[in-house]
Amino acid sequence: MNDELSSLGSVRARGIALLVVASLAGGVAGGAIDRLWVARAEAGGEGWVAVRRQAEERRNGETVTRRGLTVYEPRRDEEIPAALRAVELTDAQRTRIRAIMSKYRPVADSLMRSVQPRVSELATKMNQEAMCVLTPRQREDWMDWRRREHLNLEEGSQLLKLATANACPRE
Repeated sequence: MNDELSSLGSVRARGIALLVVASLAGGVAGGAIDRLWVARAEAGGEGWVAVRRQAEERRNGETVTRRGLTVYEPRRDEEIPAALRAVELTDAQRTRIRAIMSKYRPVADSLMRSVQPRVSELATKMNQEAMCVLTPRQREDWMDWRRREHLNLEEGSQLLKLATANACPRE
């Protein structure tokens, strides 16, 4: 009986730990997504700059470079969160806020670099499963769209992998 109670406590502790880790990962992913949407919404506005980047990722032990992506980033001199830009700030307040952002930037960047591969892997799995919902004609149309947009066709094929192999999960 004591072993069963002890085992139950261990399972409970692991469940709580898993919940905490999942919450943290969700918060980081949510923050990244929020930053992306805010950046896109305000692209071209004061303080934002479009940056063209090559994206690299590891696939089957090889580094794959995808075509350049345009991302919108805050200019380093205007890295003030959108929520704080919504109010009129004095020059002194902007200076202090930039200093605070600079202080935490290395930790935030490091955390994002450590979480990003797992978030990318999860996004790939979700997109692969979502492709299972499309009809064969819709999949062809989707690949045609990728061609027109000059998107990586190998990446598109990877996303269609489950659907084309008839390996879609059952509901």
